[in-house]
Amino acid sequence: AVRMGGVNNVQIGADFRNEAHNVLMYGLGCPWREDPEDCSLGDHAGRGDTTRNGLAYLLVSYYDAVETVLARYGEPAESFSMDFRTHEALADVSEFADITPDPARLALLTSDKDVKFVIAAFAGDVFNGLGSVLTLFTAEIAEVLSATKFENRLLFGLYAASIAVVFYACLFARTIRVCVQEVHRARLHVMMLPAHVLKGKDVHAIMAYFNPKADEEEEGEGGNEPMLG
Repeated sequence: AVRMGGVNNVQIGADFRNEAHNVLMYGLGCPWREDPEDCSLGDHAGRGDTTRNGLAYLLVSYYDAVETVLARYGEPAESFSMDFRTHEALADVSEFADITPDPARLALLTSDKDVKFVIAAFAGDVFNGLGSVLTLFTAEIAEVLSATKFENRLLFGLYAASIAVVFYACLFARTIRVCVQEVHRARLHVMMLPAHVLKGKDVHAIMAYFNPKADEEEEGEGGNEPMLG
């Protein structure tokens, strides 16, 4: 599921979207080791090429070796009762006071190359290789979460900015409407003044207050006072 996708809610497998994963799984060498150029298995020469062709080849070889060892030395599946396979049976193992190993079976740990490979690979290459895959996936998850967090912050910032723009735009429009209303009120108040009892100079000052450009033009022409009709 993780490699190919399409099952267990994995839509796109790592084989199709993670180049570092493909180098680790299918590239030559053993990049999960401290020295990726040294891919030797020491005295496990029976499977000497398993660590030189990528982690995928190593895992397939490891599964094959496990099945070979179980088929060669394991007990038939029908020899185990259903009670033996329960969790309670596993807990009872600690109740044994004395465990005597079979010397012939112990000798297999050093004489059988498949057994030696399984033990060495599980504690070494398989464990470290799967750990490297987990590190890649953890880094990818962290990158996705970081991008998601940035996008959420960006969307929130845009939302807050749009709210502020709309608020101040409405406030500005309301202020303009209030100013226009006050201008109309001031003009109405001026129109209601008893201009016929005012001097021409006072009328001119009031009109200039509401129309300063007209006042400047009139002063340029000679500064004559307006005539009262």
